[in-house]
Amino acid sequence: MTVKYWLLCLGALVSAVQGYEGCTVAVISAKATVDGRPLLWKNRDSSFRENEVAFFRGVHHDFIGVINAGDTTQVWMGVNTAGLAIMNAESMDQPGDSADAEGFFMKQVLAECGRLQDVETLLRQTNLSGRGTRTNFGCIDAYGGAALYETSNRSFVCFDVNDPLIAADGFLVRANFSMTGQQDRKGQGPWRYQRARTLLQQPASQRILSFDYLLQTVCRDLVTEEVNPYPLPFTGSMDGAPAGWLCTQNSINRYRTVSGAIFHGVRPGEPPLLTTLWCLLGEPLCSIAVPLWACAGPVDKALDGKHHSALNRTFQRKHARLYHDKKNPDYLDSRRLVGDRSFTRRQIKIEQEILADTQRALARWRQRLPSAEELAKFQ
Repeated sequence: MTVKYWLLCLGALVSAVQGYEGCTVAVISAKATVDGRPLLWKNRDSSFRENEVAFFRGVHHDFIGVINAGDTTQVWMGVNTAGLAIMNAESMDQPGDSADAEGFFMKQVLAECGRLQDVETLLRQTNLSGRGTRTNFGCIDAYGGAALYETSNRSFVCFDVNDPLIAADGFLVRANFSMTGQQDRKGQGPWRYQRARTLLQQPASQRILSFDYLLQTVCRDLVTEEVNPYPLPFTGSMDGAPAGWLCTQNSINRYRTVSGAIFHGVRPGEPPLLTTLWCLLGEPLCSIAVPLWACAGPVDKALDGKHHSALNRTFQRKHARLYHDKKNPDYLDSRRLVGDRSFTRRQIKIEQEILADTQRALARWRQRLPSAEELAKFQ
């Protein structure tokens, strides 16, 4: 089964859309997961909806990453052939001026770094020259490393997610503020931060956190500071809007969420090339996840077209069907998420098949290492 096949299925489901980067993210230690492998998650909030996936040849490592369509100078989340994955959430309360350079920095990390120690070396080097970043970087590597770095232009603080004194339950969440930020600078996203922590707390404490829980529950969550809309459809009303319309201004899955990623790492000693990027190339609620591997080389043209991603455009059409009140672009019509003919029901069915196929393939590959050609054919 390939991305082309999944895109063909999606065509039947969806009938014939640069500013401050939001984002909600988490770094999860292998100690908190059901299979003993680390996890990295990012919901990317942006005004740039045209996202795609690109493959890059790096100085030391090749890599894949989510980019703004047509702009290969920056990467917003990605993984390399060494099994190192990185993502970020902009931190509005860090000192200094942001030059929006975190995408350049992450691309450099993926090209040059093979483990967390390399990332920290690069951070120290760029402390001297200045990074043009105010952001929270999250990383995992193939050696069991899992860390979050709160950075300003010329400093950083490392939070080791494997340290129980720092991450008691084996995970850390960030939105658009940091724990080392300045009191006189206002961060953003406290509700998203608290909601994500709530969703992760119990499964992490029981050591049963899984990539599919992140994928199908956490990154698509619609609970807001004002209301819990579940079970859907939302039957209440918000701020005078008609019944069923839900404002997604401060939920984890937001009207501004343009893509998402869950990186499923490997255990120490396992082949780094099996580090899997589960990519949601649109608002998570409107998307179907596809698995990708850096060692597979260039991605399918459905993900990386000449001017845009066809898969991303498919998910954008679904977004437009859910957010169809142009006067209130942050309001979602929850009635369109339910019913036997809803996209959501069929979306889940297709995604469950993808997850099952991929889990079976990964089980085989952990016993017998696949070739790059086999990985490329699968994805």
